[in-house]
Amino acid sequence: MSDGTVPDAAQWWKRLYADHGRTGLYPVLLEYPDDSFEPRAGEYGAGADVIEYFRETWKEQPWPKFTEWPGLAEPGAVADADAVGGAAGELADRLVREGSARCLALVQVGRGADVPAAVVWDRMSNRLTPEKLSAVLRSWEDRFGLRLVGFGHGSLYLSVAAPPTSVDQAHILTAEQYLACLDVFYMDPTMDWDTYPAELMERRDWRLWWD
Repeated sequence: MSDGTVPDAAQWWKRLYADHGRTGLYPVLLEYPDDSFEPRAGEYGAGADVIEYFRETWKEQPWPKFTEWPGLAEPGAVADADAVGGAAGELADRLVREGSARCLALVQVGRGADVPAAVVWDRMSNRLTPEKLSAVLRSWEDRFGLRLVGFGHGSLYLSVAAPPTSVDQAHILTAEQYLACLDVFYMDPTMDWDTYPAELMERRDWRLWWD
């Protein structure tokens, strides 16, 4: 983990990201150096059942747009989500340019979705465990080409290579995000539940935030 901000952090992130298949080290941009991480080995929630998690959470907090749990959103047309010049690289450039994340860490995991569980990132502990969060992110990785790019204060910055292409798919994905990250929908005054699914069809990055 860097001691502070890294010059050319986005370029470093992209170089390290391109090489993580060889090194086994996944780069993460950070808003600031944080010594509260507690790295540990394990399966990182690999045994967690994402469908069961969503179904059980639905019983406690159903999304009003559906009368019953609709199941998982159909996968997008995932192409080369790991292209350095693609959505992940674009998000890294923007985070550094806007000052959202300019520090850098390397995490020994095979895929970015495992990072929250590997470092025991618990900013969303009022909603779900790091292991369950990693399980949700793995599901989105597989279905929408999601890649974890950085951490903010209570935020995850995620790129999306294959956003939903139909309104129905986008509505179900909205329900998934609602169940995993309820705070975004209740705490963000700009959130419009009626237009957000359409926005998901256009956006190539997501910011999940927990209070």
